[in-house]
Amino acid sequence: MKLIVGGVGALVVLSLCNTGCQGGASKSGVVDGLPNSMGSASGQADAGGTAGATGTVSDASGSPRSCSDLFDQTVVPSYAIEISPDNWAKLDADFHDLKDVLAGTPPQTYYPIVFHYGSETVSNAAIKLRGKSSWVSTVMFDANPKMQFDVSFDQVDAKQKFHGVSTLRLTMPRDDWTFINDRIGSNWLREIGLAAPCANNAKLTINGDYYGLYISEGNVGTALLKQFFPDNYSGDLFKGGTQSETNTATTNWPRLQQLRAATDIATLQGLVDLPNSVLEWAAEAVVNDADGYYGGSHNYFIYDQGQAGWLWIPDHTDSALEWLELFDPSVSYREHPLYWWAGRTAPDAPGTDYLIVMNDPTWRGHYVDAIATQVAKWDPNQIIGWANAWSAQIADAMAADPHRWATAAEAASALVALQDFARNRPQYLQSFVRCEQGSAADSADQDQDGVAWCNDCDDSNSAVRPGAPEICGNHLDDNCNGVVDENCPGEQPGYPGQPAGGAPTGG
Repeated sequence: MKLIVGGVGALVVLSLCNTGCQGGASKSGVVDGLPNSMGSASGQADAGGTAGATGTVSDASGSPRSCSDLFDQTVVPSYAIEISPDNWAKLDADFHDLKDVLAGTPPQTYYPIVFHYGSETVSNAAIKLRGKSSWVSTVMFDANPKMQFDVSFDQVDAKQKFHGVSTLRLTMPRDDWTFINDRIGSNWLREIGLAAPCANNAKLTINGDYYGLYISEGNVGTALLKQFFPDNYSGDLFKGGTQSETNTATTNWPRLQQLRAATDIATLQGLVDLPNSVLEWAAEAVVNDADGYYGGSHNYFIYDQGQAGWLWIPDHTDSALEWLELFDPSVSYREHPLYWWAGRTAPDAPGTDYLIVMNDPTWRGHYVDAIATQVAKWDPNQIIGWANAWSAQIADAMAADPHRWATAAEAASALVALQDFARNRPQYLQSFVRCEQGSAADSADQDQDGVAWCNDCDDSNSAVRPGAPEICGNHLDDNCNGVVDENCPGEQPGYPGQPAGGAPTGG
């Protein structure tokens, strides 16, 4: 999620595989890594049991991996929690105290709650805040800021699940004016075989008052790994490449440091599952993810498969789809799939491993092939169908949300932009692939520097192109390698789009 200031066209950023490539389908009836089992007849969670485990449903895509019935696409579940006034006050204080969030260490305190779903009750559930930049943005800019939550059923009893689920993530960043971007992204990623949680929308009531509408999704952790890596799910998982999510007591930090220390393609090939990682990055390029690993090197997971190597896993698509059309319209669906930072307002730094791959001719070619593979799986009619159906499904809940930020007109404009994106992005990427394949009709060279647009990070400036000399001090990425002013005495290398470019050293 990006920190947004202002309306359409105004943007300020506060930094803070192929189907089946990640394992086969889960066994029938397996949800969140464990078989469903019924709780007590009253719906109360038994110790070590699963309350109200009523079965499984397909995700929206009809992929072979089932979801808990909490993620039924045909309903908008209504969840209710009870929390003591004292703990609610503490949670609210945590929410409004931004210093730790801005430092990259948001509070992780769980507070006890009673959780209700229809006639079912979990009396020993827990809740904590979630988010980082989305958390900061709503507190800073909204009159009635909206919390996002993780609802945990296994904090008190490590074996307890609800409808087969250990954690519900209730997420709703303020820059998703449609309230469905994560839902669309997760369901499409699951359809093409990439590890993404089940997701739908849900309403939340707190202490008797309607609090708001959310994307409800499963957790990214061991449970999801069991679905997508059924024969290899015990490895280390890191959020953002730094935060240990599994095996926290035995994390292999030296192995992670090996990955961080890689500076060349030969080293990377020995550590990373590159074929499947570039397929994941290509899928992010298709959905135009503005803050995934592709698009900002910020919102992602990496998973250690052991001998098979490290693999990137997506995390959220709220700043995707129509996001750039709304907040950075000069780029919109035309975000360059190689040089995604080109033309963007204040993009984050490209990931080091991404640049190593893109600056190697062979692997760059494999990435182009991966884009061709993934964009072929994008069906505009399917995406538009989901968007229209789900927007109608949640319309009343969105309108009644006391913490909503987008007006009805803004939500309607976002839906139109999403529909436009669904049609236009694949056509743009297909043109990119044809350009890479040498199609003269698709190989425009606007600045007449001898480099077609698909391989040029700035096709409006003939002095900027792959292989051009890096001119020290001009704060431009002259040679299109994703680094500004490298090997320049007195300059600290920067990244394209950085407000000050390369900064002077010393002083």
